[in-house]
Amino acid sequence: MRNTNLFYKLAMKIKIKIQETGKEQFQKLFMINRFPSGRSGKVVYLRPEYHERLLRIVQLSREEKITLYSYIDNIMEHHFREFGEEITAYFNERNKPIL
Repeated sequence: MRNTNLFYKLAMKIKIKIQETGKEQFQKLFMINRFPSGRSGKVVYLRPEYHERLLRIVQLSREEKITLYSYIDNIMEHHFREFGEEITAYFNERNKPIL
């Protein structure tokens, strides 16, 4: 019985460490303010419920003063980095070369 409790405690510590690492990774990937404002960017329309969620997430980072523009840019950068090959393959399958 005692070994079971020890293994359970160890498993819980590992789980907590993994969760903390996930949180740290999220913050390093997305909660970085790379651009002071989105004035040089383009207008994009979002669903109202997504806009509200994104604003609430950004407002949690008041110390870092992350802009909504920067947060969305970080999300898009991550998306293209993660799925760049798949996106390129999808595009190439559906578009024939001009020449």
